[in-house]
Amino acid sequence: MDDLWVVLPHLGAGGAQKVGLLAAEHFAAQGFQVRVLSLRPEHPVKHRLPDNVSMLDMDPDPKSLHPWLRDVENRSWHARGRRFTVAQLIKVRRFIVRLVTVVLLRGIQLALPWVDDRLQPGRGGLANALLCCCMESVGGLRYERLRDLLVEQQPGRVLALLSKTNILCCAAAWDLPIHLVVSERNDPRRQSMDRFWRWLRCVYYRRADVVTANTEGVLEALQEMGDWQRLELLPNPLPAGVLHEDAEPSHGAEQEILAVARLVPQKGLDLLLRAFAELDPSLREGWRVTLVGDGPERERLQWLAADLAIGDSVVFEGFRSDPFRFMQRASIFALPSRFEGMPNALLEAMAAGLPAVVSDASPGPLEMVRDGVNGLVVPTENHLAFARALQQLIDDGGMRDRLGDAAREKLRSLDWSVVEPHWRSVLALPAL
Repeated sequence: MDDLWVVLPHLGAGGAQKVGLLAAEHFAAQGFQVRVLSLRPEHPVKHRLPDNVSMLDMDPDPKSLHPWLRDVENRSWHARGRRFTVAQLIKVRRFIVRLVTVVLLRGIQLALPWVDDRLQPGRGGLANALLCCCMESVGGLRYERLRDLLVEQQPGRVLALLSKTNILCCAAAWDLPIHLVVSERNDPRRQSMDRFWRWLRCVYYRRADVVTANTEGVLEALQEMGDWQRLELLPNPLPAGVLHEDAEPSHGAEQEILAVARLVPQKGLDLLLRAFAELDPSLREGWRVTLVGDGPERERLQWLAADLAIGDSVVFEGFRSDPFRFMQRASIFALPSRFEGMPNALLEAMAAGLPAVVSDASPGPLEMVRDGVNGLVVPTENHLAFARALQQLIDDGGMRDRLGDAAREKLRSLDWSVVEPHWRSVLALPAL
């Protein structure tokens, strides 16, 4: 039996993926049997699987598929048409089952409010049967495969990260003797999620042995959502070695403003470009903005940089698995996000000794960055305020060094040597 499974939505770019793989690598290095499961193995892989950590096969059993869907080798138009037709019929059937079960289940809850208390792990009855049918229709083959794997192999512990992955794991392990930990990465009060999935989260998190958050703000939001078996703050660990005494803090080897993030609207990188464009051209001369990351907003951001006449000063590096080397050469870290949990990039930048300019959109970053102490905080959606903060740091090298040194000292609380005992407690891992 495996000691620990780490379940992720995919192995693409993202902070949750980085944290999950850091945990897998750390505990595998200590001799635990650790495996990683990606619910979407077809998704482009951006992260290397750590040494001594194996990947679970999420491909469905061919026998569970409709005969026409198994015929993937046949590339004729007739065969493709059959596969498409069957796939659409399956989607329609799942939608109908979901609609009927949700209407019945919600109707029962409204008519008999006490039924909600019976939606608990290990209990039978009509309400729980409808809940199971609902998840089978919503989760589809991924849920069925996850359930089969958990029933077949029954790992000692499962760590799930991100809301929908958490829900699927709770449903699949609903009646199984597995220590289950779920990790919320964003503030549920600000996160955009379908109303139906929000309801499923409130129900299925009852199965989790521990519900965790990576910031105090997210923890407060979870407390408001329901009564959980155990609710804990589980801080993001730092990659091994970034706080090693031999690792020199960044004191601006280059005149570079760095952002490390997915190129999506949430990250507010358009605000960073507008802020940089507001700087006096003579004062920003020699400085550049470097964006490390990729995503659907890349082309729009490139057009925006050109439109703002700063295209020559903006570098798009794409996704990099080694962002720390960019942090070691940069002078300023920028986080203009519209909402956040606790971004790993911010923590690593602070550990590298970078002063950060962050927005006040979410409580997570503000738990680490104190304005004027180890970084600068500006109002969200205000690119003019962001520009003023950047100008302060560009003009004052001493201020950059002072804030950067304070940021590095603050991050010592997240070194593995400090956070490991709590991680072990949450995961119920024995001492070696």
